[in-house]
Amino acid sequence: LGNKTEAAIRAATLLLSQHTDHVVIASALLASLHNVDKPVDDDGLAKRFGPTISELVKGLKWTGVMRTDTEAHRMADLDLLLKALSNDLRSVILRIGLRLVELEQLPETSSPKAVDIARETLDVYVPLASRMGMAAVQEQLEDACFRLLEPEAYEELARQVQPLRAEDEACLAILMKTVRRILKRNSVQATVSGRTKGIYSLYRKILKRNASLEAIMDKIGIRIVVPSVMECYKVLGLLHTHFRPIPGTFDDYIGLPKENGYQSLHTCVYPIRHVSHKPVEFQIRSELMHMEAEFGVAAHWRYKSHEEAQAEGERQLRWLQSLQKQREDVASHTNFIDQLREDVFNDHLVIFTEGGQKVRMPAGSTLGRFLRRCNIKPEPQMTVLVNGQQQPMEYPLQDGDSVFIPPQTRARSSEPAYRHLVRNAPQLDSLPVEE
Repeated sequence: LGNKTEAAIRAATLLLSQHTDHVVIASALLASLHNVDKPVDDDGLAKRFGPTISELVKGLKWTGVMRTDTEAHRMADLDLLLKALSNDLRSVILRIGLRLVELEQLPETSSPKAVDIARETLDVYVPLASRMGMAAVQEQLEDACFRLLEPEAYEELARQVQPLRAEDEACLAILMKTVRRILKRNSVQATVSGRTKGIYSLYRKILKRNASLEAIMDKIGIRIVVPSVMECYKVLGLLHTHFRPIPGTFDDYIGLPKENGYQSLHTCVYPIRHVSHKPVEFQIRSELMHMEAEFGVAAHWRYKSHEEAQAEGERQLRWLQSLQKQREDVASHTNFIDQLREDVFNDHLVIFTEGGQKVRMPAGSTLGRFLRRCNIKPEPQMTVLVNGQQQPMEYPLQDGDSVFIPPQTRARSSEPAYRHLVRNAPQLDSLPVEE
């Protein structure tokens, strides 16, 4: 089997490092069987490895890059991909792993095929990896795509970063030693580690903010992992007591987690007195939050109860299935990709529903878009209240708005998505108390 077997082994090894279950790893090892001249027949695959693995491997029969020659071909291939992804979350995890290996095996020179693969990865696979909470894999995907799509910019930024990295790592070593001493003095048990931002992540921030490399606040960072939620806030207070916090950089993703389940406290500080050019971002989280942040859905079977993993899996599957409906509503492939990236990456509004539950929506969302997310088709005559006042479907939602959907409007929904949305919306009061 040659290179294809090597790729399958590399993908399985990668997914093993992400703590995926045995079904995904076995499927990765078997992935090459449907890409050779004489593949194993489906009945034989099911007989030897069981129906679940068989279905996952069969789902890989179409793993090519979406065609780009016509809009009709783009949309048809997008439909095929979304259909393949919407039945089993393990299919998403498996395809993400295989795609990363494929990117890593492409030559340095940017051939048309390599450019198509990299562009599709940034458009589709990176948002999927982010939504699944696979942060480490997402960064590797981004950097591999950046290298292929913008080789000159990649090399130039890597060249600029190299001398700064040595300085950053020296700063991190000193700072981590200081932080460990502060935590020990205050009887806080914690794991402290440092990290530097990926090349593509830096590039994206430079473009978004029209800033220099030196002006990026969170180029370097320190993660502090503690046993409980309560200790997260204790550590935050200690950091703000000992270092100078930078206004506007604090985010509480524990009180209001991201859509992919990510929870953490973020704050940026100037750690060294009289030296303000070296800001450092702190991420403070519990041990369970850290597992979620690093591995996401891929490792839920390891650190969540069966019921919790099942509920989260169903929530993510509903989101994947909603992409198919979203695809039906857009006029072009480009519009779909724009909406997908907006859903996953854009700054989000916090919208309140009945009972004070919180739901995140992309910035700029309208009331009609909120209803579509609830699987309710917006119609002009519908009665929906925003902050107690009836508003039209094109009404632009604002951060902190309260939306009430009357029972007769909810009844228009063909699926119980709204009830799921409200029941699963994160609330500070409902966060698990970790002993």
